[in-house]
Amino acid sequence: TIQSGPPPESFDYGSHYTPDMINEALASEDPYSLVPSVDNNGHGTFLASIAAGSGDPDAQFIGAAPESVIAVVKLKQAKQYLRDYYFIPNTAPAFQENDIMLGMRYLHLLAEKLGLPLIFCLALGSNLGGHSGSLPLSIIAQQYTLLSNRIPVIGVGNEADQRHHFYSEIMNTSDTKTVEIRVGENTSGFVMELWTELPNILSISLTSPSGESTSRIPIRAGTSTTFNFLFENTTVYIDYRLFVESTASELIHFRFSDAAPGIWKLVVEPVQIIDGRFHIWLPVREFLDGNVYFLEASPDVTLTEPANTDDPITVAYYRGADKSVDINSGRGYTRDKRIKPDFAVPGVQVLGAGVNGTFVRRSGSSVATGITAGACAMIMEWILNQPIPAGVTTSQVANIIILGAQQNTFSEFPNRQWGYGTMDLYQSLDRLRRL
Repeated sequence: TIQSGPPPESFDYGSHYTPDMINEALASEDPYSLVPSVDNNGHGTFLASIAAGSGDPDAQFIGAAPESVIAVVKLKQAKQYLRDYYFIPNTAPAFQENDIMLGMRYLHLLAEKLGLPLIFCLALGSNLGGHSGSLPLSIIAQQYTLLSNRIPVIGVGNEADQRHHFYSEIMNTSDTKTVEIRVGENTSGFVMELWTELPNILSISLTSPSGESTSRIPIRAGTSTTFNFLFENTTVYIDYRLFVESTASELIHFRFSDAAPGIWKLVVEPVQIIDGRFHIWLPVREFLDGNVYFLEASPDVTLTEPANTDDPITVAYYRGADKSVDINSGRGYTRDKRIKPDFAVPGVQVLGAGVNGTFVRRSGSSVATGITAGACAMIMEWILNQPIPAGVTTSQVANIIILGAQQNTFSEFPNRQWGYGTMDLYQSLDRLRRL
């Protein structure tokens, strides 16, 4: 976000601030003249504090791994043309996938230079993508799990109760499914994605709130079809894409511009089917400037990307006060039915650092991600301090947590809400001691 300071090594943009520079700024009467960076919404400050904050007895607060070294990448906001294309409100934080990947690379190179192990704390997510771990960011996160002493921790998002996911199955070639989408007033536009696994091939038709309808839209892969709904003054762009993200998937991408309020009906028809399963996702709630949802939504398969990736640790959240699942916490499994999340951590009304030296309580997927990142740092340190230290892998740390996960109140393991249970580090280490 700042171009006036020295860029990081191997980078041509941004500014790199070392501990000495930050400490000099903190001791200065005008710190922002030396390090002109401000946390505008408090999210990064809070997340860093619960992961690795020092103790404050007066506030009865301490972070999960308070003696950790913290490295932070402040991402620049997504380019305006991308915000315009996806109708993302200017008030919503939104970042580009390539910038996130470069941020991870910077952290990896920094840890390598300092000779330190590294936990990636990724408290961000999107509903766009196939929810199968095949996005570029997912692939990069997966690649880091193959390295020793590199552990990505990813939150599940807050989409389970937002009615932004639809799932159905078409039983035979004469069957169709009608999907109803409720669009609220003053919605400038939105995007939507339908995904199915080849050799299923689906086509669609669309009916506006006034009853104006397209015919069945023929499949022309790689081209865009535009429909102008005259009574609603709404334009809809529809793309058919095959073999998306180097997978055997069909994607139908929708872009509604000047979306008219009311009930839009999407009729999904088979061209050929095997199992007939398909999913549709709307954007996460922060990326919508109006109230848009499915009338018959499914709370399952609502993990945001990149939480659907194989080996990185994916963490759900629950209410610590009564140990009940939070209705917002994203639910598994992945679209290709792999078990995610891995486990659950408290994420409701958790105390952490706010801006200006205050303490606040926050809830959500980010909270659980920060706590888990600190917990993983503690486990990694414990392993590295064993008599014969060896490199630590993501699967080692994940399996140690799963080994001690609490499963007292559940009837099925693993499950979509809790994964393998709730994290209990004491029980994990106690069970290891007994083995």
